Amino acid sequence: MRTKFILCLSGLILATGISLRAQNVDTSALYIMQRMSNTLKSITSCKVHVEAFYDTPTDAYGLVKRSKEEEVYAHFPDKLMIDNKEENERHALIYNGKQITYYSYDNNDYSNIDNVPATSLETIQLLSKTYGIEVPAADFFYPSFVEDIKSTAINLSLVGKSMVNGKECFHIAGKDSTMTYQFWIQNDVMFLPAKMVIVYNNRPGSPQFEAIYSGWDINTDIPASVFEFIVPPNSQKIVIKPTANQ
Repeated sequence: MRTKFILCLSGLILATGISLRAQNVDTSALYIMQRMSNTLKSITSCKVHVEAFYDTPTDAYGLVKRSKEEEVYAHFPDKLMIDNKEENERHALIYNGKQITYYSYDNNDYSNIDNVPATSLETIQLLSKTYGIEVPAADFFYPSFVEDIKSTAINLSLVGKSMVNGKECFHIAGKDSTMTYQFWIQNDVMFLPAKMVIVYNNRPGSPQFEAIYSGWDINTDIPASVFEFIVPPNSQKIVIKPTANQ
């Protein structure tokens, strides 16, 4: 029985190797990404600064580049706060495990979303699918992140090493049937993400999204008050309607 098991396991490893070669997937790139994923899955809390650039379609000029900066605070599994500065707009998203609050600093109004999922990652999916609100740092935290890329990649390779914000990083590039993507992962014991670029080849004009991650603070003590919203003076309550165009 043991001999049969070993033979079956050897066959599985061989088949996996053949499959990866057919997809042109670099196992060194997968190893680095898995190290990054293992770090993020093991942490209890974090703070990170995100600087993002993305294309939006317009009738007059085609794709127009926009930008935003976010301070992300997370305490896993069910606390999230995002302070978003987007050109002439600033707002916050606060999730305390029971409710999502959207607050506009500029308009001094807020909206509550009840009946939310029990975890931050599920809540991020709700925000994306139902309200069209994206969280740039979220992708790396999904437990299936590496497996999803491994199963869909047509090409994936370790390009080499380059510098991002003064830190040496592994540069990984990949492609699937809808997009091309690049990841820069810090070359140190933590293997934290430093940068991501995505080109959506299946959309008109092939819009791009770029995010730079800096100031990582892992397993830090974040006050519970960060994840609780207190209604400011004279603030008005509004309703955010579910829409993918939000």
